Amino acid sequence: MNKTISAVAITTGDPDGIGFEVTAKALAQIGPQKNATFFLFRDEHQEKKQKRYFQLIDQKFSRLTFKSAKAALAFFYILKNGNALDSRFLFDLELSTNAAEWIIEATKLCRDKVFNSLVTAPISKTLIKDAGYKYVGHTGIFRHYFPGYPMFMGFIGEKFNVIIASDHVALKDVEKDLSTKKLTASFLAAKKLQDLLSSGKPVGLLGLNPHAGEKGVVGSFEQKVLLPLVKKYKHLSQPLSPDAAFFPNQWSKYSTYLALYHDQGLIPFKMIHGQDSGVHITLGLPFLRTSVDHGTAKDIFNKNKANANSMREAIELNLQLLRKRRT
Repeated sequence: MNKTISAVAITTGDPDGIGFEVTAKALAQIGPQKNATFFLFRDEHQEKKQKRYFQLIDQKFSRLTFKSAKAALAFFYILKNGNALDSRFLFDLELSTNAAEWIIEATKLCRDKVFNSLVTAPISKTLIKDAGYKYVGHTGIFRHYFPGYPMFMGFIGEKFNVIIASDHVALKDVEKDLSTKKLTASFLAAKKLQDLLSSGKPVGLLGLNPHAGEKGVVGSFEQKVLLPLVKKYKHLSQPLSPDAAFFPNQWSKYSTYLALYHDQGLIPFKMIHGQDSGVHITLGLPFLRTSVDHGTAKDIFNKNKANANSMREAIELNLQLLRKRRT
């Protein structure tokens, strides 16, 4: 792959969800990008059902439609090698397979360094199950194809950013899940995000217990586990009291917050940023993956009501970080 041209895969999620709508709207807002070529994975029946969204894309891009990623990539290389690749070209993959298969194929192509990065629209766990897989969401797919890579959910917002140390774990199992190995990996992931965002501010580490344990009075996890580890990492704050960490006057103090469990970080993030803003980034993968911060919203499918802000932000952040990697 020519290093000056980034091949960006975009998967549009459930065909009966808002994934294609928000992707089309976002691409129309962003338009062609210098040194980036988009590969759009979508259902073969999408154009008949959602013609108006294709019209949005076609106002900005010259859409080249193929029945497979293999065929699209073959033509992409012909154009690239002949110096005929135009930033207005969008490679439109009209696919007959289940949307879970698109994610798997795009993931493999990122693994093989054919695609430089991946942007994903939401996919339902039911759709993945219907395809015969036991993966839990996108992250389950990534963990299967990148065994041994510690992965963490990160969320980038206008006001503040959050990383989750333990993702979809029952509350009663959180402390057991937070092994020294996992915590250390999450500290390193937080440092990686800090570097990606070019922020010299510390990472705000949340305590597990109320008032961060209050020196062992309401829990010993902070004293016994967190504090000894924190001493080794200069980019981390002392454990913060979770009920006070997200006051608005605290946001500017930290490059990101490191929450120890799912709701500890995502309730404040979504309360502040809402459903129409914020970007999900998977930390720990050997390639960039960004995503929307919302679900499939099948109740408003094809009603032209979906807000594309999160998808636009996901694509823009992806491109921004790709450019940074090239410099």
